[in-house]
This record gives sequence, C-alpha cells and structure tokens, in this order.
Amino acid sequence: MNVARIPLRRRLLLTVLLPMSLLIAAMAGLFLARGERMTQDAIVERGLAIVSFFAPAAEYGVISGNADNLNDLIEALRKLSGVAAVVLYERGGEVIAARGTPHLLDAARIKAVHAPMRLEQWGSFRGFAAPVMSVPMVVDEVGGEGEIPRPEPVGWVYVELETSALDAEWRATMMTTLGLAFVIVLLTALLAAQLTSQVSRPLARLADAVKRIAGGERDVQVSDAAGSEELHELQQGFNSMARAIDSAHQHMQARIDEATERLAYQAMHDPLTALPNRRAFELALAEMVATSRRVGDHGALCFIDLDNFKTVNDTVGHAAGDALLCQIADLIRHRLRAGDMVCRIGGDEFAMILRGCSSADAHRIASGVCDAVREMRFEWDGRTFRVGASIGFAIIDPSVDNVTDVLRAADHACYAVKREGRGYAMEYQPEPAENGGGPV
Repeated sequence: MNVARIPLRRRLLLTVLLPMSLLIAAMAGLFLARGERMTQDAIVERGLAIVSFFAPAAEYGVISGNADNLNDLIEALRKLSGVAAVVLYERGGEVIAARGTPHLLDAARIKAVHAPMRLEQWGSFRGFAAPVMSVPMVVDEVGGEGEIPRPEPVGWVYVELETSALDAEWRATMMTTLGLAFVIVLLTALLAAQLTSQVSRPLARLADAVKRIAGGERDVQVSDAAGSEELHELQQGFNSMARAIDSAHQHMQARIDEATERLAYQAMHDPLTALPNRRAFELALAEMVATSRRVGDHGALCFIDLDNFKTVNDTVGHAAGDALLCQIADLIRHRLRAGDMVCRIGGDEFAMILRGCSSADAHRIASGVCDAVREMRFEWDGRTFRVGASIGFAIIDPSVDNVTDVLRAADHACYAVKREGRGYAMEYQPEPAENGGGPV
C-alpha cells in the first residue's frame, strides 16, 4: 500500500486510532484478567475461611457423636450463600453427617488433608476440606507427670461452593467493561483527528494507572481534566471501569467478612447455651494465668459438675436435659460479676473464670451458685426436678506455673466435693508433701 496516497485525515486517524485501540484493548484485558483473578482469589478465600471456622465448630459434635449438634451446624452453614454441599467424616472415614449433593467428593483426598485447603474445581463447583483437630484436656493426678498430646484429626469437613451466581456477576462486569471499551474506542475514532500535542501527557497518566492496577491497587482513578473532549471521555471510561471492578471486589469482600465473623462466633461459642465453649475457655484461662504471673493479678478457676442431671435425661429425654442446661447457664451467668466468665466445657460441666478475687470471694461466689442451683425447680411435662452443683475451685496467683497445674487442682477439688457429699463448693488445698498431696 502506498501510504503517501492515503489522505492526510485518514493517516492521522490511523496514526491515532490504531495505538489508542491497542491501548484500550490492553487496558480492558488487564481489567478482565485482574478482575477474574480477584474473583477467583475471593472465592478461594471464602471457601478456606468457611472450612477453617467450621472445623473447630464441629469438634464437639464429632467427638461426642451429637447428631443434633452437627445437624444444627450444617443447617447454619447451608444457609450461607453459595454453599451447595457439606459432608462430615469421622476418624475412620465414615460419613456422619451430610447435606446437599456433592459433585467433587473424593473421600481419599479429603482424609489426606492436614490443613484447610482447596481440593478441585468442576464447572461452577469448588471443593474445600479441613481436618477437625482435637487437643484432649489433660488432667493428671497431683504430682503426676505426663506429656500433653499433640493435636490429631478426629474427622474431616468437606464444603462445596456453587459459584454460578458469582460467575454471572463477573460475566456482567466483563460485558460492561467490554461495552465501555467499545464506546471509548468509538468516541476516540470519531474525534481522533483533533488529537495532537494534548495526547502524550493524558496517555502517560492512563498507562501509569494501568500499571498500578496490574500491580494490585484497586482504588485507582485518573484526572479527567484533559485538554480535549476525546481524552476526557477516555479518562471517564477508565474511571468507570476501575470503579466497577473495585465495587465488585468490595461487595464480595463484605460477604466474605460477614461469613467469617459468623463462623468465628460459632467456633468460640456453645451452640446450645450460647456460652463460650471449651476452646474459648482454654484461651481465656491461658491469658488469665499469664496475666497473673506478669502483673500479679489474683483470680480463681471453678469447675462445676451438675448433680442428678442424668436423672432428668433418662427420665424425660435429652430435650429436657438441653432445656435444663440452658436454664442453668442463664442462672450462672446472672450471678457473676462484670469481668467474670462462665463457659460450657462439655456435657453437664461448666467452668467459671473469676478475675480480681480472693479465696474468700471465690468461695462466696461459688457457694452462691451452688445455693441457686439447689433452690431451682425445673419443670417438664408436669414433673418437677431438682438438681445440684458440685464446685471445686483453685486460686490463680503469680505462684501458678502453668495452665495444667490450675486445671488439675480445680478438677481434684471438684472430685473431692462429689466424693464427700456433693452440692457445695471447695477450694483445692494441697496436703503436705509426705502425704502425697491432694485436696482436703
């Protein structure tokens, strides 16, 4: 082709339009590639967050075999947007609870998982798995020595996400991006003849913005104060595409944060009584012991074991037992001071962490709980039941070396109460070394 014979107007249009079209195509491609990667990363992050928080939340149900607990957890999880299937395995690999119809299920791969991870993808379905780890509470005899067991898997959770809705949102964003790019190219073609010296500086700003987006920045905007209408439209289109990608990311991140917060709460609270669970108890106790050694604070750990609870379960059923546990949880919660903490650590066992109190204060509070439980009347199906509470407590002060010591002391004191009559509170007091030590 003889370029010299092409009219100058067309040559100017080609000179400006060709590189401009390539630039817009590159920008749109970068937007689409970055948006696709952000979308996929967000999906993976959400899947890992779900299994990471669901695995500890399911620990109690897997260990105890409480089907109601597991079903409640799974039903709560299925209510999350995009959750297509949930499967729980016990230690031997047998399915103990499941909802939905999984498409990517591979039991062998799931059992090989040692940490939360993504498994595979098929169409709009993505699978995630995590082990349910358990660290048994070690309570040795006084003077005994033992090695704290390592965490080990007691089961696995598998969650499958169906992302067709997110894929549809991404396709809509992609079409909007392409449409905006097409409009920008059209406007640029119509007005390209007027682009001369005013082109270089605005294009440099656009190129820099594209590099920043490719480098991971999201809130990227360029000044739209160009000297020509064409570049002004181009800059506005760029900003519109950047805002569309940023808005989609923020919306998805908000949904991930909401789900993460909900699962974090479930992982640290007992689903029946809404009290902090054993995991929260262990963290709070470790913090209390560390604070006592660091700044000299005093407190107490109280173990509460209900008396005659089994009679209610055996006589009128587990539903009545659950209702009784909820009433006792409320009763204990309302008798504590601000700053104190009561947790359900399993079955009919509760624990109280009392902060800033002496031995006499701890005995008064624990005795008050015993009296309140003894005076309570539990009615179910026209029948009235009475239960009691046996409480053993140990003082937490700077002399306590570690969490295991105070756990052992409180447990021994509680055992002594149940052995010697039940229904009252006792502080752990070690006997002289020559007698072997123990509660009195």
